[in-house]
Amino acid sequence: MEIYSSSQTKQKAQKPREIYYSRTKLIVGAVIWTLASAFFGALTARLAGETGILVVCGLMTLCMLWMLYGCIRGLLNVDKPALIIGREGIRFADGLLIAWEDIEENTYYSQSYMGIPTLKLIQIKTTLKKPKVKKMRVAALDIDSDEYLELCDAYSQSAALREAPAPVPTRR
Repeated sequence: MEIYSSSQTKQKAQKPREIYYSRTKLIVGAVIWTLASAFFGALTARLAGETGILVVCGLMTLCMLWMLYGCIRGLLNVDKPALIIGREGIRFADGLLIAWEDIEENTYYSQSYMGIPTLKLIQIKTTLKKPKVKKMRVAALDIDSDEYLELCDAYSQSAALREAPAPVPTRR
């Protein structure tokens, strides 16, 4: 039994959906990681005489700088889609296309600690030889988990319907 869809909805489902990085999230992240880098950098410089603590603070500073680099890199690519979800499958920014029939498991992880988000990640397990698992951090994407999973369900079902043979009408 086919569910009624308006022609506008059907046309929208034909086009792939491009998902971009959120400029606002990346700018806020860049500000936070800049402040954190400055704090740990000053702490590292202040503790120059104590070797053990110096190493720990230095590593923390490097981690903060790495996160800042990720935000700046994202800001430079804000006009390019990070993901394209369509009837063929999911295409990543690196050009990799994982077809719907090759996806075994598609999971959106959203972890937080005391209300503070710590990890947002998409993990796709495939039947392909390479990659067996594709992971992508999605904290800065302009999409939430519900919308992502809804898009994946809609496009994967439309792809399955496209491949299935049309039912033969019968009279009763």
